[in-house]
Amino acid sequence: MLARNAEGLYWIGRYLERARHGCRLLAEQISALEDQPVEQIDRNWRRLYRAVGRTPIGGELVSNGDDDFMLADAYTLTDDLTFERNNPDSIRNCVANARENARQVRNVIADSLWSCLNLAWLDLSEVGIEAIWTDRPEVFYERTENAIRTFSGVAESAIYRDDPWQFLKLGRFIERTQLLAALLDAHIALFPTDDPHHESDWRSLLQVCEAEFAYRHLYSLRHRPRFVIDFLVVDARLAHSIRYALARIVEALDAVSGGRPLESAPGRRAGRMVAAIDYDWPERAREDDAATQAALEDVRTSCRNLHDEISATYFDYEIEDTP
Repeated sequence: MLARNAEGLYWIGRYLERARHGCRLLAEQISALEDQPVEQIDRNWRRLYRAVGRTPIGGELVSNGDDDFMLADAYTLTDDLTFERNNPDSIRNCVANARENARQVRNVIADSLWSCLNLAWLDLSEVGIEAIWTDRPEVFYERTENAIRTFSGVAESAIYRDDPWQFLKLGRFIERTQLLAALLDAHIALFPTDDPHHESDWRSLLQVCEAEFAYRHLYSLRHRPRFVIDFLVVDARLAHSIRYALARIVEALDAVSGGRPLESAPGRRAGRMVAAIDYDWPERAREDDAATQAALEDVRTSCRNLHDEISATYFDYEIEDTP
């Protein structure tokens, strides 16, 4: 397939996964405004901003411990992460960029996929923070996430399993790997595993990762921090774990390389990333949060390098006979 089509599909996967993750983070944060103390809400905002790698408009977060101040601050922060046009990772901009990439590859995607994405964008483009804030803003994030889920569901059922499907999947799971590693790192930084903790701190993390039900099914109602972290990193049966996402990346790279992934730089790197989770992760000092954060940073660095290698191999490669 054409390199520009492959790149467009890859970025559709990345942008939609980023927007979906933002919806879950903000829905969880806004629901916590109702019944948590100001100090807890403040730490949750810090976790969220660290997880997305952004500094709030106006500088670092500062709280004076006042409920009214925190509510006004929440309004501004939510607007920044959802509708801010100068924030390249805002939910509005991610959906807009996914739609623009879809417009450029209309020749390789079904009309039903374009319609799903176009409707999601039209719904999002017609509202602002004022419209959603006065009446249950979490409903807006649920609706937006469901629109992205609809696109994913139609893609699952409608796309032929050739290269376009693989590049869409590749972008989605590279983004998921990077987002999960960043979220876990941010959570550990704000809620160290050795500190006294509330069940709600770690339940919140599982809910953002759509993993609370699975965790309770496998373990118990008690949310033990190190169990939660390992669950979200190494469990290959959990759709929102790092190990599961890496397995899907390996599958996609195997398909686009014609069954010869080890002959390409991306295939070799993805294999090393899987091996690091399978063999190096259990060997780290489990009680040392710094060691866990260093391992998560290695995952994030590897993801960035993997993206660069995919771009060089499949999108921006040199043509041999070009003068």
